[in-house]
Amino acid sequence: MDVYLLPGLGTDQRLFSRMDLSGLNVRYLNWPAYERGCTLADIAAQLRPQVDADRPHVLAGVSMGGMVAQELAALTQPERVLLISTWTGPHEWPWTVHLGARLGVQRVIRERTMRGVWPLKQWLVGQGNKEVDRLLFEMACDEGAVKLRNGLDAIFRWQGSPWKGPVVRIHGDADRLVPMRFAVDHRVADGGHTMVVYKASEVAAMLREALTRPITGEGELSGQG
Repeated sequence: MDVYLLPGLGTDQRLFSRMDLSGLNVRYLNWPAYERGCTLADIAAQLRPQVDADRPHVLAGVSMGGMVAQELAALTQPERVLLISTWTGPHEWPWTVHLGARLGVQRVIRERTMRGVWPLKQWLVGQGNKEVDRLLFEMACDEGAVKLRNGLDAIFRWQGSPWKGPVVRIHGDADRLVPMRFAVDHRVADGGHTMVVYKASEVAAMLREALTRPITGEGELSGQG
């Protein structure tokens, strides 16, 4: 079975560099250029040609990658979708995200302001690890302010998941950006938003287990953690 991994906003496949996924048929999906005004469904449509939907496959995404994975799943019909540190729709947003969307905070993201606002992002998604923070900043700079701005704008306009098939959720209980206020299948103790980097072995083990769990019903897997 092919496993397609989608990174988060402002990151690339280096986000998964510490995860031991040996033995899995992993495919990394890197972000296309986001046009101004694009939607997450538009981004999924751009990624669609990279997925061989004729083969059994799973889509797994982190943060924005998880949101796009749900849009992509409606196009490719995977065996299941694995959601890591992400939402299934605006109904799960904390009030701070609703406020940010209303204020249009994405408009302040420019090349000249990225470094200035980075301490806030470090607090939201980092874990006080300088090496991890450096990796995140390098990826954000490589992706560029335009993609960050347009991607965040697409998230703020998202209406929620169109995917009604099986889902597995892996989430950290210390995630400041996406607080765990919903049922999950795998809870990562002290896991923050970037736990795929600094708790890579634990998340990888959960991902492996999620790939083999039996499906017990439409849109539902057995067990809750």
